[in-house]
Amino acid sequence: MATLQQTEHNKTVDAKNFSRRAALGGLLFPAVGLFLGGCTRGLTTAAAPKVAIPEGRGAFALRADGTRAFRNHELVDQNGVKVRFQDDLVEGKVFGATFQYAKCEGICSDMTQQMKKSYQLMKPIMGKPVNFYMFSLAGDSPAEMKAFMQAHGIDNLPSWRFFTGSSEAIADIRWAFGFGDPNEETDKNLAGHTGMVRFCNHKLDKWAACPAQGSPESTARLVVRLFPSNERPQLAGIASKIATPSYPMKNWSPAKPLTANLASQL
Repeated sequence: MATLQQTEHNKTVDAKNFSRRAALGGLLFPAVGLFLGGCTRGLTTAAAPKVAIPEGRGAFALRADGTRAFRNHELVDQNGVKVRFQDDLVEGKVFGATFQYAKCEGICSDMTQQMKKSYQLMKPIMGKPVNFYMFSLAGDSPAEMKAFMQAHGIDNLPSWRFFTGSSEAIADIRWAFGFGDPNEETDKNLAGHTGMVRFCNHKLDKWAACPAQGSPESTARLVVRLFPSNERPQLAGIASKIATPSYPMKNWSPAKPLTANLASQL
């Protein structure tokens, strides 16, 4: 996996002090605002407020309203449509993001199939407002990404898109989502790429993650929890099918009322 130049890397990462926990913890600021979603194709006409992004791979700016601004990289999807990362994929969206590549012979197929099952459970809210994104780790062409999606039966699923961009852009996005390693050799190792999916409700600055190969029901429940408690969608496919019965307890009787005599003995 291609990365930024070593000089840039030296300015931004001190391998001795780097902490994966800190990188992931950076995605857990308090939630603010209201949720808003939707799927946008093509470049947006109304860009998000511009703020200065600090130097460093994966850096972002925390705005006055509590939401995050990332570098607005130009990307291209499986249909050749150009988008801007912040304006079109992040701003105001609820989304899940994985990092894969079209010619992957490892976990990518399993990740995709499990996420497809999660998609079916969440079908009522896909695109309204939830989106699924895949980011290419290998600089795949739109044709290669489209072929991958067709082979896995997801090309015709609304609000699920595969994006490619420069190696620097994808590395910056990956690190911004907490999936980076300070060891350059490990970070560039495609065979060992992350199998996690990062979820976000941008308006609330609420983030979560789980294994993409995990239980589809657990993944869907995690997405539902990104919504405010009074706005969480009710999805039939993830409703508990097991009742919680109450069982009588042998030799149990209610506690006796506290009398003045008993109280004096306490």
